[in-house]
Amino acid sequence: MKEIPFSIPVTGIIRINGNVITVIVNRAVTNVILDPVEESPERTVFEPGTTMFDIILESAQEFLRRTGYNRFTGIDLFSIARETYPGLNKRSFMSRITAATPNHPSYKHHLSHRDYFSRIATGIYTLEDEYLPKKEAADEVDTSDTESSNNMQSVEHER
Repeated sequence: MKEIPFSIPVTGIIRINGNVITVIVNRAVTNVILDPVEESPERTVFEPGTTMFDIILESAQEFLRRTGYNRFTGIDLFSIARETYPGLNKRSFMSRITAATPNHPSYKHHLSHRDYFSRIATGIYTLEDEYLPKKEAADEVDTSDTESSNNMQSVEHER
């Protein structure tokens, strides 16, 4: 048996409708149905102007508000951040914590530096004083009606 290669020009139409592809050649019709592919988890998108560092700092401040304790692990912060941003990448998050801790041995390997945290032991961090959450107005004592403030006003009046 001998085979002889040849080609015949054919015209046809291909119609794509969603996940159904229809191929029509002369009078022959063939349908192909494609199963939808499961999408991979989408990339987490932050609000404009928000960075991963902002989310890490907010998570640390929220941890302090919830617990009142300025000692935490990266996993503590990651679990708080995942409440708002469920698609966060754990490795990226933990890497940014290292980049925000100047006394971490691997700090020098990161291009973006922040000074949010201090490393007090392996995997345990504290938030620096300048980034501690501000006291809420309800916690502040209003001294405008106290006797000492009235005395000060009268002393200022005498001068």
